[in-house]
Parts: sequence; C-alpha cells; structure tokens
Amino acid sequence: MQRKRPLSLATLLPLLLLAMAVAGFFLLPRDTYHALKGLSGPTGTSALAPQKPETAWQECREGEPSRLAVLLTDPNSAWTGIQHALETMGIPFVITDDAARAVKHRVVLVYPMISGKLLDREKQEALRQHVKDGGCVLATQVLGTDLKDLFGYTEVQEARAHYEVKLSADHALTNWLRDESERTVRLGNPERPQSWIGTQYYTEPAQVLATFQDGKAAWIAKEHPGGGLAMALGFDLGFFILKAQNDRDDDASRSYVNAYEPSVDVWLRLIQHLYRKREPLAVTVGTVPEGKSISAVLSFDIDYVKSMTNMIAYRDLLVKHGVPATFFIQAKYYRDFNDSGFFNDETVGLLRGLQQSGMEIASHSVAHTDVFASLPPGTGTEAYPDYQPRVKGKGDTRNASILGEMRVSKYLLESITGAQVHSFRPGYLACPPSLPQALEASGYRYSSSVTAGNVMTYLPYRKNYNREYAASTGVIEFPVAVEDEHLPLMDQRVQGAMDLANQLAQYGGTFVVLSHPDVISHKHRFVDLILPRLKPMAWIGTIGQLGDWWSARSQMKIDVAQRAEKQIHLSINAPVAIKGVTLQVPASWKASDARPLPHGATLQEGRLFFPELQGAVSVTLQEE
Repeated sequence: MQRKRPLSLATLLPLLLLAMAVAGFFLLPRDTYHALKGLSGPTGTSALAPQKPETAWQECREGEPSRLAVLLTDPNSAWTGIQHALETMGIPFVITDDAARAVKHRVVLVYPMISGKLLDREKQEALRQHVKDGGCVLATQVLGTDLKDLFGYTEVQEARAHYEVKLSADHALTNWLRDESERTVRLGNPERPQSWIGTQYYTEPAQVLATFQDGKAAWIAKEHPGGGLAMALGFDLGFFILKAQNDRDDDASRSYVNAYEPSVDVWLRLIQHLYRKREPLAVTVGTVPEGKSISAVLSFDIDYVKSMTNMIAYRDLLVKHGVPATFFIQAKYYRDFNDSGFFNDETVGLLRGLQQSGMEIASHSVAHTDVFASLPPGTGTEAYPDYQPRVKGKGDTRNASILGEMRVSKYLLESITGAQVHSFRPGYLACPPSLPQALEASGYRYSSSVTAGNVMTYLPYRKNYNREYAASTGVIEFPVAVEDEHLPLMDQRVQGAMDLANQLAQYGGTFVVLSHPDVISHKHRFVDLILPRLKPMAWIGTIGQLGDWWSARSQMKIDVAQRAEKQIHLSINAPVAIKGVTLQVPASWKASDARPLPHGATLQEGRLFFPELQGAVSVTLQEE
C-alpha cells in the first residue's frame, strides 16, 4: 500500500490562514473602535416598575356632565381597553362605579357587564329612568332578563362560536361606514376557534345594529319615548381592543401590513359617532397635528452594514423635500453571525450629520436578534463595554437581555450624537411580554414595534403592562402601516400606499412607513414619489415629534357646560404646551360676539383650531 505524502507548507498556509480568519470572526470578544474608547455606561439601574393597582380607574372620576360616563361594574376587567378607545378618539370621559353619578351624563357606557350580581336592582332602575328621561345607554354583555324590556330583546344566549361582526347597512348609527373592511370586522381568526372570545347574542331584538357571521344579533338597540336609546353589545369590547393592541389576537386580522385592516378603529369611531350624536355639548380632540387629515411618518431601519452608508442618500432626498424622518439605528459595535460591526469610526460622523439634518435618531437595539421576544429581562445594570451580546446563528443569541438591548443602544446613540433618544423599534418587530415596562424603565417614551394590520388599528395608543389587560404604561405605540419587504417592489405600489392613506384620512389615522435602506433604487423612488402626494393632506414628521404631540394631547382636559341660553362655556387645560390642536364642535356653534376667540384661534364648520395651547384656556361660544 502506498504511503500518503504529508501536505506541503504552501498547501497548509492558506488553510491555516482561513481557519484563523474564521476563528477570529466568531471568537474575538469585540471589534474595538477609537470613537467608542472612553465610553462606559449607562450608569444607574433601569428598574421595572410594579404594575399599577386595579384602583387606577379612580383617577378618571371628575368632569362635567357633558363628558361620556363609563359605569364600571367590575374593576377586575379590561377597562383600560375602553380608556384607550376614549383617549385615542379625544372623547372627554369619567369612570365611576356609582350609577347615580353616571346617569348625570347623557351618554353612559356600562362596562364590562350587566348582571344581577354586578348591578343591583336600584342601579338597574337608575339606568331605566335615565333612558326614560331621554338619555343614552350603551352596555356590553347584558345578561339575564331583568332589563330585556329596556334593551329590547326576549332572551340572551352565551356562545363561543363567533369570529366576525357585520354592521347594518340600514341603521343611521352604522350606515355611514361604507368600506367593506369597515362593514365586516374581525373578532378572531376563523381558522383558530380556540382563540375566539366569548360572545352573547340576543333573540327577537327591537333593532339590529350588527350581526355575527352566523346571522345572530350581536348589537341591538331600542328607542324609547322621549328620545331615549338603549343598546346592548354582545361581547367584551375592552377585552377585544386590548387583545388586538397587545398582539394577542392569534392572527385575527385579514392582512398583516400594506392593506386596510381597521377592525379596532371601527369600534372606536362608532363610540365617537354615538357620543357626538347623543350629547349636544360634545367636543372631541382631533387626532392629527396642525389641522391636517393624516399623520405621516417615514422611518428607516439601519440594521445592515450597507444601510449605514445608503441612508445618506435617503437623508439628502428628505432634505430636498423639506421633511424629517426617523432612523432606527442598530448600535452594532462587534461582528457576529449577522454582520460586521458597523457602529464604528467611519459611521459616527454619518450619524452626527443625520441628526444635524433634522432627522430623529432612534434605537433599533444592539444585537438585532430574532429571539428578542424570548430574551431574559436582564438586571437593568447592563452597560457598555461589558455588555457583549452575540448572534451565533438563527435562533441562537447569547449574552443578551431585553434591558441590555435597550439601555446600551440608547446610551451609545446619545453619547455619539448628542441627541435625546426616545423612540425604539425591536428587530423583526419581536415584542416580549415585558416590552412596555422595559421601554419605560429604560427611558423610552415611544415605540413602533407592531404592524397596524396585525393590531387592527392605525391610531396611536398606550401600551399595556406585560401586554396584558389590567394596567397601562406611559409608552405610546405607533403601528406600522406600510413596509418594504413584501412584493411588488415599493416603487410599484405607491398608488396602493396612497389608497391606504386616503382611507386613513377619513378619521385622522397615522400612516407610518417602515423601510430598510439596504438598497437605494426602488425604495428611494418610493419616497421621492409619495412625498409630493402626501404633503397636501398630511402632517409629516418623526415618531418623536408625533409622540411629543400625542403625549401633550393625552394630558389635555376639556369640559363643556351651558351657562346661559345658547351660551357655551369651553374649559381647556393643557399642562404641556401643544401646537396645532383641532377640536370638533357642533356645527351650529359660532364665536361669541361678546368674547372673541383667543389670539390665532379659528372656528369654521365645526372645527375649532388653536395654533398653540398651554395652561388654562377659557372659550365662550354661542349656539345659532
């Protein structure tokens, strides 16, 4: 047998160099950059706050009778879903467990349930008398027969067989919704019955406002002499809203992104419509800054080495159009399975120039891991340079934590650019249960972490603690309406994006675009083509700018009272200065001859516009 000859040095050397390169790629502890030398932080601890107590609803007890009243029959419920709906739609409201207090308001929403156990005979009679006196009651989950004559049904049956609601094309409360995606709305995924929520249907109703997909009555009404109206809804509206907003609806939506999926927004708009119709002093706060029809945000995820340099072409295009955008930057200071470390000496200057051009610098984490949703929370003490996560492969990320990804990326971006970083988007839009309170603990105020189609709303909302049902955080979510990874290519779907924008403009929705500048070509052309079409109708800005506006808006308090015949007194308190606020008021109201509007304010066709508000403002109007 012939003996094998040993490999020559010339043959071994390339193999040895290749082995050293591979070992260096995976085993070196970090890429070292001069620009990051000397940085060490953040200091301090990011402690996850405890969940707010169930009694937090008591903070919403005060207000004039012109507000919508929520009669809370069970505080151990998803009442924050109702709170989110009213806050988002700018509806002044109070929450009370006192029926006598609630019926002082013309419009009363009884939540989560009417039953003999939760609402005694005296409270039931208070509701009955309220409707008899011309008031309006909307109740969710009316059980039993005690009030069947009030709501107009014979029997109520409980079920778990419904995933869809079809709104009536004939009733005045619902026939103004004409798009098929609005007329038929989802409660659950038709293919996953195990995820369907409990429902109730009503037999022999006086009027039907909506049916379930099997034709059974889901929402009913009965009109009473004297103008009173009683309505019963056959599911837990607050729970449904939060199930969707918390991304726990088991893919109930008909489309994930890039298409119109307004199932949550329909119910929010219906509540607002009902309030405006039934409360003569109804005033609501608009959802878009500066009196525009829609809020638009262009956002770019920088999570690839080529994207870091490509983003300059997008910045220049945005500057040419005169609009800012949000750039979610991955602070990647090492190489691993995903990519090289592109947060380095060469790109520091690019980031500073980006910020100086008026763009928002936001965080896109450190590791951009596909398992972010299952990472451990972390200690809240993670700091650069000791925090060294590594993506070893798909589904394999080591030494990473949720708080570490948030704390360290925020610290590095702020240290390098000098900008305040308030907005966050996780890689892969992966959302762990603890994301809301982790964002708050790490100093973030705004999130864009879900698609609007998936959560079935195009309106901002507060994120709930643990993505559950009992308590809200202060972090505001801005869902993504359009993204770049689905076909056709972006420059071929400008019209489709504008069709969606026009649908959202009907009710002041938010149009957030997510794009990865890994290439220029079709994505760059999309921006160039859509901006001139958006500008006439849209307020265009960054997540941070829109977030600041929404945060100030959420702290506004509005009360309306009629002090004399046809004289309306409007009280506004804006603790935080806010620009470009529109109030929707009854079309018959006009400015008072005796007391002119505040400087710069205008009132036209039921739209009362203020160029700026801060502190207490009193406005006197008169009814024609």
